[in-house]
Amino acid sequence: MGRSLAMLLSVFTLSLCGSVPASAQEHRAERSLDIKIVKRKVDEALSTIRAKQGEEIRLRWRTDETATVHLHGYDIEKTLKPGEAVEMTFKAHATGRFPIEAHGFGGKKGKHVTLLYLEVLPR
Repeated sequence: MGRSLAMLLSVFTLSLCGSVPASAQEHRAERSLDIKIVKRKVDEALSTIRAKQGEEIRLRWRTDETATVHLHGYDIEKTLKPGEAVEMTFKAHATGRFPIEAHGFGGKKGKHVTLLYLEVLPR
C-alpha cells in the first residue's frame, strides 16, 4: 500500500510540473556568460550571443585593461577595470542584432572596438 501511494504521488507531482504555463517558463529563462577581454579581444568562439526575446541575460565581464563596454540598441554601458568582475544584466526585449563595443581602452579616448554581437530572436 505504501508503494502504490508513493507512485500515485509521483504521478500527481509530474502532472503538476507539466502544467506550468509557458509564460511562467519563459519568465524564468536566464542566460549567464563569463566574458574575458584580453588584448582588446574576446575569445573568437564567442562572436555572437544568441537569445530569445524575454530572456534575462547576465554578462559577467573581466578585462586586462580599463575600458567601457557598450551594448548598442539597449544603451547599457559598464566601465571595466583589471582585476574586477562587472555584471551587465538586462532583459532581451528588443529583437535584432546589436554590437557590443569597447570604448576608451586604457582609460584613453580612442576608436571603438566591436567585441561581439547580441542577436535576439522573437518569441
